[in-house]
Amino acid sequence: MNRQGASLVELIMVLGVMGIIAAMAGESLVAMVSRYQERAVTAELAAELRAARVLAVEKREKVRVVFEPGTSGIQTRLGSAAGRLLRQYNFRKSGVVVERLSRGSTITFYPSGRSASPTTITLRNGRQERSQLTVSIIGRVTIKGKR
Repeated sequence: MNRQGASLVELIMVLGVMGIIAAMAGESLVAMVSRYQERAVTAELAAELRAARVLAVEKREKVRVVFEPGTSGIQTRLGSAAGRLLRQYNFRKSGVVVERLSRGSTITFYPSGRSASPTTITLRNGRQERSQLTVSIIGRVTIKGKR
């Protein structure tokens, strides 16, 4: 006798296996999106620092990038600490936080392109993983991987 179709038990078992596979894939997808977002924020911060250096050279004036440790925002200002606000960048929705800076909360770029002092910026994500950006005395910005 030829049998076509499937029993209810077989259908429920297949749906259960598919549900388990979908749940595992969903967790991986969420983790992958989170890692991508963290890398994007780190790259954008590095780009903002590089742009501040270029602005200092172009405008022939000091440019300061002010970080707020423990938060998710930076400001780029022209001239003195209370100077004109050029740009503001907020990455709160990404889950990445500026944990600390090795030399105060401000990075200053001079018209020569040099920075006031070498600085390491430590970023922390929601999973408590850390990554770092370094700004050398000559103004070079480098991204270091997670530790």
